Amino acid sequence: MRHALMTDLVALVMCSIFYAMAFEAVFVVSDKLQQSVVPGIIYGSVLFFPHGVRVLAAYLFGWRSILYLLPISAVYAGLGGDAATILEGLVLALGSLVACVLAFEVLSRFDFIERNYLAVSIDWKSLVLAGAFGAMMNAALHYTLDVTDVRASGAVFVGDVLGFAAVLVVSMLFFRLLREVS
Repeated sequence: MRHALMTDLVALVMCSIFYAMAFEAVFVVSDKLQQSVVPGIIYGSVLFFPHGVRVLAAYLFGWRSILYLLPISAVYAGLGGDAATILEGLVLALGSLVACVLAFEVLSRFDFIERNYLAVSIDWKSLVLAGAFGAMMNAALHYTLDVTDVRASGAVFVGDVLGFAAVLVVSMLFFRLLREVS
């Protein structure tokens, strides 16, 4: 029991650190890039890095990833705004976390990706498919809750997919470097 609690605590801290770093990278990198390349987008981010962390956490931890990422989601959902805006942000944050886990569950149930994905080596194609499906569900949630119109929901989808792709490439390069060093 104590070992499981310690493992959950470590996962919570590590997921929180990477998730917060991904949000901050949106402000530092993506927003500046977006303003210089595509200044007309009002809602969404052209590179939404947190989606990459959500997908990787969902892959590694399944439904527990929601608990690991929810505290940082709440912090960033609560930045500015009135109570209604904060509540909307919390619903969208929770929905985006559920969408990523659900993407893996649905795709594995229909045999589009390996069912026991942690028992085999990480298949980047499964990650990409689940990341895109999770992004699609997240964009649909934004649209369904009337937060965005079709165009802005498309921007959410593109930002999630491109942000995930960037996180995946950086992660793959990092782990390749670790293998070469060891």
